[in-house]
Amino acid sequence: MRMRIRLLAGVAWAAGALTMPAAVHTHGTHGVGEGYVSTLSGTKPPVLGVLVNVFGPNNLFRVSNYSGKTVVIVGARGEPYLRFARSGVYENAAAPTTYLNRSRRVPASADAQAEPRWRKIAGGVTHTWHEHRVVWSAAGPPRAVEEAPDEPHLIFNWSIPATADGKSFRINGFLGYVPARQEGDRFDGRVAWIGAVAVTALVAAAAVAVRARRGRRQAL
Repeated sequence: MRMRIRLLAGVAWAAGALTMPAAVHTHGTHGVGEGYVSTLSGTKPPVLGVLVNVFGPNNLFRVSNYSGKTVVIVGARGEPYLRFARSGVYENAAAPTTYLNRSRRVPASADAQAEPRWRKIAGGVTHTWHEHRVVWSAAGPPRAVEEAPDEPHLIFNWSIPATADGKSFRINGFLGYVPARQEGDRFDGRVAWIGAVAVTALVAAAAVAVRARRGRRQAL
């Protein structure tokens, strides 16, 4: 039984590896051009219950706070930007980052040194937004991409400061560039889908096998 579980896990890993190229190419357009992929490295130090994800064709930034603590995301100018509390998610209307992340002109009433003006924007524990600090937003491409557009590049490392009940931590990641696929490099999405189904089925089978074995032990 143990050997069967190991075999299932190994096949599941192989099927998962098969789906990886498709996952890389689903990012599509990032920043001002194709191929810019923002990737989360993690939080430092880790905060139990705070989940972060960067996803989708526009590198959307998502934070979920299940920690029970008040989490504050610090803006680009050092000001309190977002507050995740037990009663919901709040945005600081006085934060310049509030307008920068929406590609809007920063009004005169917004000042990083001003007293926060919190307004509720979500009733749950999760909020998703477009975070300019994790994308390439300049008018032209970086020099490395301009000089070698057919090669992958590390564009920059990014780090978003935050606090949890007043204790500082950082959300870290990096922006990379992946060259667009050539016509001959197409990866059939159906293969990726089949691989994903295989992963799910095999992992489920392994879990059932483990539970069945435990049941037999208890019966004895």
